[in-house]
Parts: sequence; C-alpha cells; structure tokens
Amino acid sequence: MNNSIPEEIHNAIQQIQLDNTSGSIELAKKSAELLIRLINQDDSLTYLKNTAYALIKAQPNMASIFNLVNYMMFKIDRNKDKQPKKIVNAYCEKYLENLEHSDKKISEKTNEIIKNNGTIITHSYSSTVLSTFLYAKKYGKRFTVICTESRPKKEGINLARKLGKNKIKVKLLVDSAVFSLIPYADLILVGGDAVNDTGLINKIGTKGIAMTANHYNTPIYALCSTIKFLPKNYPVTLDHLKNPDEIIKSKITNVSPINYYFDYTPLEFITGFITEKEILKPEEVKEKIKHIKIHKNLSSLISGNNL
Repeated sequence: MNNSIPEEIHNAIQQIQLDNTSGSIELAKKSAELLIRLINQDDSLTYLKNTAYALIKAQPNMASIFNLVNYMMFKIDRNKDKQPKKIVNAYCEKYLENLEHSDKKISEKTNEIIKNNGTIITHSYSSTVLSTFLYAKKYGKRFTVICTESRPKKEGINLARKLGKNKIKVKLLVDSAVFSLIPYADLILVGGDAVNDTGLINKIGTKGIAMTANHYNTPIYALCSTIKFLPKNYPVTLDHLKNPDEIIKSKITNVSPINYYFDYTPLEFITGFITEKEILKPEEVKEKIKHIKIHKNLSSLISGNNL
C-alpha cells in the first residue's frame, strides 16, 4: 500500500497502470471516475494531489490523463474559496461529458472524408476510431476496414470483432501484411495516445504505416481530441520494455525478445489531425501546443523527468 493514497485508490491506479489494451480515452475515463470516487471518500487535497501524480506516473504517455490532472489543478487554484469536493466533482463530470462530445464531433468531421465504398486501414484499437466507423455506417456510408491484429496484445482483433458485430466488413491482417495494401487504400485512420510539438505517440507500427502512406500518397489522419495534446518539453518515454513473454514464453539460447508498445511518428508524416474543433495540419498542431500551460505543481515532476 502507498501510505499517501488510500489502499482502494492505490489498487485502482495499479489496474490502470497494468492495462495494456484499453485506449487512452478509456483510461482517461477510468482516471476521472477514480478522482470522483476519491474526493467523495476524502476531500483531502494531499490525497488528491498524490493520486493525481500517481495517475500520471501510471500511464506517462497518455496525454488525456496528464491534461485531466493539469487542468483540474488550475481549476482548484481559480476556486480557492470553494470546497475541493464540489470543484473536483463538477470538473471531472464535465471532463467525462466532454470526452463523449469530442468523440461525436470527431466522428462527424471524419465522416466527411470517408468515401462511399472505400477501403480504410486502421492500426491497433482506438475507441475514437471505433466510434467514427459506427457513426459513418449509421449515416449510410459503405466501406471496408482493414485491421491489423496489433501484436503483441492483439487489440486490433477486438476492434475487428466489434466492427463485424455491427455489420461492417473487415479484413484482419497480421501486422506486417498491411504495408502491401497501403497503396490500394483510400484512407488510413489511426488513434493516438498523445501528440507533442514534433510527433504522434501511438501503438508501435504506426510510424512505419505513416512513412509508407507518405511514400504512396495515401492520406493518413490521426483522430485526436485536443485533450491529447501535450505541452512543449513534456518528456515522452518510449523505451520502457514490456513483458517479453508476450512475444515468446519459452527461452531461446542467445535470444532476447524485445517488446515495445509505442512508437513516435513525426508530425510531417501525418496528413492531418482531426480534433473535436477542426482538422489541423502538422504546423497548426505545433502552434496550438505552444499555448498549453503546465501547473506549477506538475512542472517539477516533468522537468525532473520523474515519470
């Protein structure tokens, strides 16, 4: 148990940390619900801040969790005359509402670029991408989706299963096969765990898909609400090795399985970023990120690279 956080909350944060298949929006929802649960049990600001730090450290590449915490702290500062319980409850409930609203807005904007009877490639599992496909089908678009299995956790199979249940035609491929089909696709849609001023952080393999798409002039869009934009100089950590047993469980002499979950795609390889407000070009993303402020209580955590 972490003595600075109630045991129940500490255990819930551990579950978020160990969750290797949920998308960033799903993890952000769990984090916001956890903050609501905490503040209703104990409105201590010390517990709240320690929980906030622990959530960021649990999933340091998930911008939606960082921004949940960052903006919450600014909100508390601006309302020092009010009870923290009321502030946090209202803020987190609004945050959850905005997540749902953002998904719908992104789906509407993306639907405008989906061709009828087209072929769309996607990689890994993104709740926003899923929502977009379901929205497009609901409003009469016919299309085929090419899903990668997305090793090592194979969360792409989960996406394919959900699309299939909703009567959307899906072709499911091993990851390396997707490159052969990129020249023939009409569009590529991916999610994103975070965006900073130089690139997109997403499931490993995204960079290769984007570079190949760039070569063949196949448009590739990242479906990312602005809550996924990280401030300048935020330390992105892609070198955390995951469990090698996810690749192969048996030992092989002189062989070391290397298991990474994320990679980093330079902004210039992405055609556009579809947010809840607008479709942004890479240079416009950089401009937006310039204006993101970091709360003073988080600046030392970030500048010291203690994530």
